[in-house]
Amino acid sequence: MKLFVRLAVIVGGSILFSIATDLIFRTEDATIGAGLLYFALLLTVSGLWGLWDGYHAKRLAPVFVRWALVAGAVGLSGPFRIWFEDGRDVGVLWSDLWNLTPFLAGLVVVPAAVGIGIGYAFGRGGGSVRNGASHHPAL
Repeated sequence: MKLFVRLAVIVGGSILFSIATDLIFRTEDATIGAGLLYFALLLTVSGLWGLWDGYHAKRLAPVFVRWALVAGAVGLSGPFRIWFEDGRDVGVLWSDLWNLTPFLAGLVVVPAAVGIGIGYAFGRGGGSVRNGASHHPAL
């Protein structure tokens, strides 16, 4: 369930951001500022949510795997969104899959991994409950 919530928010938010920028910037000019804002939002949301997940994690491996899957989905959503919006050119899709997918996935997985590590360190540094259960509510 946690995976699907993160997928819905981040991939869904990416699609909504794309639709909003298309509506706001109707010209054919490059919207570099919108792209940079999108990258900054991916970094910020992934990092803060990774921090939250790391703080509340009992074990790190499932949290890293969850964020790796989210990063892969975000990475793949970019090229396919471009493919559906700008025409179905297989050559462009192939190029985007090789170049854009790892970049977008990195914008999600790297700050999430850093946040997970920091959150886990702070969450474990505060002590634990005697019965071994986590003293942090899960999201």
